[in-house]
Amino acid sequence: MKSQNASRWIGNGLRFFARVAIGAALLTVIALKVNVSAASHTLRAIAPQLAAIAIAVILCAGVVATIKWRVLLLPLGVRAPFGRLLQLTYIAATWNLALPGGESGNIVKALMLARQTPGKASAVWASLLVDQLSLAVAQLLIALGTLTLATKPPPDLRLWIAIIVAGLAVLALVYAFFLLPIAPLHVERAIAWLSRMLAVPAFLLPRGKAATAPALAMIDAPSVTPTAGPGEWIGPLWRAFTSYRGHERSLALAIALSIAYYGTLFSSYWLAARGLGIAFGFPDIAWVTALAGIASSLPITVFGLGVRETIIIFFLTQRGVTQSTALAFSLAVLALNIILGLPGLIAQLGRGATLAPQASPPQ
Repeated sequence: MKSQNASRWIGNGLRFFARVAIGAALLTVIALKVNVSAASHTLRAIAPQLAAIAIAVILCAGVVATIKWRVLLLPLGVRAPFGRLLQLTYIAATWNLALPGGESGNIVKALMLARQTPGKASAVWASLLVDQLSLAVAQLLIALGTLTLATKPPPDLRLWIAIIVAGLAVLALVYAFFLLPIAPLHVERAIAWLSRMLAVPAFLLPRGKAATAPALAMIDAPSVTPTAGPGEWIGPLWRAFTSYRGHERSLALAIALSIAYYGTLFSSYWLAARGLGIAFGFPDIAWVTALAGIASSLPITVFGLGVRETIIIFFLTQRGVTQSTALAFSLAVLALNIILGLPGLIAQLGRGATLAPQASPPQ
């Protein structure tokens, strides 16, 4: 056991240092090709009024994300104070800066809420996964709209649009899988078999009433889901998914709020671009930063450093923006994302961000 833990720590450490090395290499290439001093001067000269508005706008993204999460939790019977959900959402934004993947911090907020709502762990995790689905749909819809309206779209625009439409079709099938009762008996049997096969071993389970304790907050107590045996999690998770049947309006509202969420982020980036003198319309800034965000969410570097800057500099310089201004803009985007995570950092440093289980709110 100790050797396995040591190997795991060594593996994680090597992967972390590999990401650091790749990010450092990309930043070094950028520093060698771009006038960093000029970029710094441009960033310091950003219009203060537009910078302040951009900061205020991006902080509103946390409020929109919280409302969206609450909309997805209510149909599953999970009721938590809005203030607590808002705190967890900003904490997730903080972890997004540290964990691989642009939305990986949401795992942290789901874990924290699941530990505080005994018997509702599966519902919380289902809401998180459906939340990610709504974000994916929104991102593709925004990409479709901004690429269509952009005055300076990328090459092979028809190919991009075809890929987006194909992605939307795949997501529609995912929604249909848990919303439409197609061959329900066969599906339930397959889910039950898979749930038993992938059940958590008994020796890893907490004893007695601690079945939803912090150690394994992703597993509901068997007493809550009597058709699932100890350690099973796929069955309860699937039943939470199917609980959205009849709540299609909530799912549609979640997609609309996801569009508003991304619209808030891209609006703050556009304001920063205007403050730096980049006279691009909103659609052009939106598709460039969206592509950079997708690329930086890949677990290649720490915080996406180097990847984000490379994508933004490449596309903006292709469209007539100087390299130093493009680098200044990419740094402004990074700064805005760090600012979005600051409330979560403050919350984690406070007493309210503990991962310990608390009293469950009334169900």
